[in-house]
Amino acid sequence: MQIPNNISNLLKQYTGEVLPLISNPKDKRRTFANEFSSENQKSILNWLINNKTLIISDLLKGRGKFSAEWMLVAQKADNSARWVLKPMNYCLNFFGNGEIEITKRGNFKIGKITMQRKGGDGGRKTAQMLQFKINPAELFID
Repeated sequence: MQIPNNISNLLKQYTGEVLPLISNPKDKRRTFANEFSSENQKSILNWLINNKTLIISDLLKGRGKFSAEWMLVAQKADNSARWVLKPMNYCLNFFGNGEIEITKRGNFKIGKITMQRKGGDGGRKTAQMLQFKINPAELFID
Protein backbone atom coordinates (compact mmCIF):
# COMPACT_ATOMS: atom_id res chain seq x y z
CA MET A 1 0.00 0.00 0.00
CA GLN A 2 1.36 3.37 -1.00
CA ILE A 3 0.61 6.04 1.61
CA PRO A 4 0.17 9.53 0.08
CA ASN A 5 2.73 12.13 1.15
CA ASN A 6 0.21 14.31 2.99
CA ILE A 7 -1.04 11.35 5.06
CA SER A 8 2.49 10.15 5.69
CA ASN A 9 3.45 13.62 6.94
CA LEU A 10 0.43 13.74 9.26
CA LEU A 11 1.28 10.31 10.68
CA LYS A 12 4.88 11.44 11.23
CA GLN A 13 3.60 14.44 13.19
CA TYR A 14 1.24 12.16 15.11
CA THR A 15 4.03 9.76 16.12
CA GLY A 16 6.55 12.52 16.80
CA GLU A 17 8.91 11.71 13.96
CA VAL A 18 8.17 15.31 12.91
CA LEU A 19 7.87 17.75 15.80
CA PRO A 20 4.56 19.63 16.23
CA LEU A 21 3.98 22.45 13.77
CA ILE A 22 1.26 24.01 15.94
CA SER A 23 1.71 26.49 18.74
CA ASN A 24 1.01 25.22 22.26
CA PRO A 25 0.74 21.45 21.66
CA LYS A 26 -0.39 19.20 24.55
CA ASP A 27 2.93 17.35 24.18
CA LYS A 28 6.00 19.05 22.72
CA ARG A 29 7.15 15.71 21.23
CA ARG A 30 4.13 15.03 18.98
CA THR A 31 0.80 16.26 17.65
CA PHE A 32 -2.36 14.50 18.84
CA ALA A 33 -4.98 13.71 16.19
CA ASN A 34 -7.47 16.13 17.75
CA GLU A 35 -4.86 18.92 17.45
CA PHE A 36 -4.75 18.68 13.65
CA SER A 37 -6.78 21.19 11.67
CA SER A 38 -10.28 19.97 10.81
CA GLU A 39 -9.16 19.66 7.18
CA ASN A 40 -6.22 17.44 8.15
CA GLN A 41 -8.42 15.39 10.50
CA LYS A 42 -10.90 14.86 7.68
CA SER A 43 -8.20 13.82 5.21
CA ILE A 44 -6.57 11.27 7.54
CA LEU A 45 -9.97 9.85 8.57
CA ASN A 46 -10.99 9.55 4.90
CA TRP A 47 -7.74 7.75 4.11
CA LEU A 48 -8.27 5.35 7.03
CA ILE A 49 -11.88 4.71 5.92
CA ASN A 50 -10.79 4.02 2.33
CA ASN A 51 -8.05 1.62 3.47
CA LYS A 52 -9.78 0.11 6.50
CA THR A 53 -10.12 -3.43 5.14
CA LEU A 54 -6.48 -3.67 4.09
CA ILE A 55 -5.20 -2.15 7.35
CA ILE A 56 -7.23 -4.54 9.52
CA SER A 57 -6.30 -7.53 7.39
CA ASP A 58 -2.59 -6.66 7.53
CA LEU A 59 -2.77 -6.18 11.32
CA LEU A 60 -4.60 -9.37 12.23
CA LYS A 61 -4.04 -11.78 9.36
CA GLY A 62 -0.91 -10.73 7.53
CA ARG A 63 -0.14 -11.49 3.88
CA GLY A 64 1.36 -14.26 1.85
CA LYS A 65 1.59 -17.97 2.36
CA PHE A 66 2.01 -17.63 6.14
CA SER A 67 -1.08 -15.45 6.68
CA ALA A 68 -3.17 -16.55 9.64
CA GLU A 69 -6.43 -18.42 9.13
CA TRP A 70 -7.34 -18.72 12.83
CA MET A 71 -6.88 -16.76 16.06
CA LEU A 72 -6.26 -18.60 19.31
CA VAL A 73 -6.67 -16.77 22.59
CA ALA A 74 -5.68 -18.50 25.81
CA GLN A 75 -6.28 -17.10 29.27
CA LYS A 76 -4.92 -18.44 32.52
CA ALA A 77 -6.22 -17.16 35.85
CA ASP A 78 -5.19 -18.74 39.13
CA ASN A 79 -5.71 -22.50 38.70
CA SER A 80 -8.05 -22.38 35.74
CA ALA A 81 -7.46 -21.83 32.08
CA ARG A 82 -9.70 -21.29 29.09
CA TRP A 83 -9.20 -20.80 25.40
CA VAL A 84 -11.12 -19.82 22.30
CA LEU A 85 -10.30 -20.56 18.67
CA LYS A 86 -11.97 -18.37 16.04
CA PRO A 87 -11.68 -18.24 12.24
CA MET A 88 -9.75 -15.20 11.08
CA ASN A 89 -12.67 -13.88 9.02
CA TYR A 90 -14.76 -13.78 12.19
CA CYS A 91 -11.95 -11.87 13.99
CA LEU A 92 -11.54 -9.40 11.12
CA ASN A 93 -15.23 -8.57 11.36
CA PHE A 94 -15.32 -8.64 15.17
CA PHE A 95 -12.41 -6.22 15.68
CA GLY A 96 -12.81 -4.21 12.48
CA ASN A 97 -16.51 -3.47 12.37
CA GLY A 98 -17.40 -0.07 13.68
CA GLU A 99 -16.68 3.56 13.07
CA ILE A 100 -13.31 5.14 12.45
CA GLU A 101 -12.96 8.09 14.75
CA ILE A 102 -10.63 10.31 16.72
CA THR A 103 -10.89 9.59 20.44
CA LYS A 104 -11.17 12.18 23.22
CA ARG A 105 -7.51 11.50 24.05
CA GLY A 106 -6.42 12.33 20.50
CA ASN A 107 -5.82 8.81 19.16
CA PHE A 108 -7.59 6.88 16.41
CA LYS A 109 -10.16 4.13 16.80
CA ILE A 110 -10.70 1.71 13.91
CA GLY A 111 -13.65 -0.41 15.01
CA LYS A 112 -12.37 -2.04 18.23
CA ILE A 113 -8.73 -1.38 17.34
CA THR A 114 -6.91 1.58 18.91
CA MET A 115 -4.14 3.20 16.88
CA GLN A 116 -1.71 5.32 18.88
CA ARG A 117 1.87 6.46 19.19
CA LYS A 118 3.92 3.73 20.84
CA GLY A 119 5.78 5.92 23.36
CA GLY A 120 7.22 4.65 26.62
CA ASP A 121 10.66 3.74 25.31
CA GLY A 122 12.68 6.17 27.41
CA GLY A 123 13.19 8.62 24.54
CA ARG A 124 14.39 6.03 22.00
CA LYS A 125 13.36 6.36 18.34
CA THR A 126 11.13 3.27 18.70
CA ALA A 127 8.70 5.41 20.73
CA GLN A 128 7.84 7.14 17.43
CA MET A 129 6.22 4.05 15.93
CA LEU A 130 2.52 3.39 15.50
CA GLN A 131 0.98 0.89 17.90
CA PHE A 132 -2.28 -0.96 17.26
CA LYS A 133 -4.07 -2.41 20.29
CA ILE A 134 -6.87 -4.94 20.61
CA ASN A 135 -8.30 -6.74 23.60
CA PRO A 136 -8.33 -10.41 22.51
CA ALA A 137 -10.21 -11.39 25.70
CA GLU A 138 -13.30 -9.81 24.11
CA LEU A 139 -13.54 -12.95 21.98
CA PHE A 140 -14.61 -14.84 25.13
CA ILE A 141 -17.75 -12.72 25.45
CA ASP A 142 -19.37 -14.11 22.31
